[in-house]
Amino acid sequence: MGVALLDLVETALRVAKQALGNRAGKPDSGGLAREAHIVAHCIRKEEGHTYAELVDRLSLMPAVCDRLGINPDAPPDPTTFYHSFD
Repeated sequence: MGVALLDLVETALRVAKQALGNRAGKPDSGGLAREAHIVAHCIRKEEGHTYAELVDRLSLMPAVCDRLGINPDAPPDPTTFYHSFD
């Protein structure tokens, strides 16, 4: 994984948190933080992956998963991302 991807993740995470303001963080119902969904979508668009490919790629990127609060051994189902972007 290149440094450029980590830079993208850090920048997108910072911007997403700023944009979300007090709505940043985990939703009341649990699950992934809202900004993690946004950053995952940025990664997907940047690399041109499908939702299923995104989940597969995330499981291979522990540094990115760590920054997003995702367990690389148990990544979210692709439909989690699909529905959050729908």
